[in-house]
Amino acid sequence: MDSSELHTDGNGAAGMLQEIFAVEMTSVRRVCDGCGSEHPIGEHLAYQGAGTVLRCPSCGAEAAFVSALPGEYVIGLRGAWRVSRSAG
Repeated sequence: MDSSELHTDGNGAAGMLQEIFAVEMTSVRRVCDGCGSEHPIGEHLAYQGAGTVLRCPSCGAEAAFVSALPGEYVIGLRGAWRVSRSAG
């Protein structure tokens, strides 16, 4: 078996991604890759500028950034995000 038999394209994850991102995000818990602490996103520090940057409330490490552009968002996530299927 070669590696091409182990994957499809990203469309194969569409249903799962839609389920994950259709929840109330402030209750999602994040494990910081800087200090290892775990906090709900609603506890993170939000800084506004050319977009929004979320930082860990324990160590200040960047957790996420979101920028709004005409017709789209640019999103970066860091650390492990624990999204409960019952969140929201």
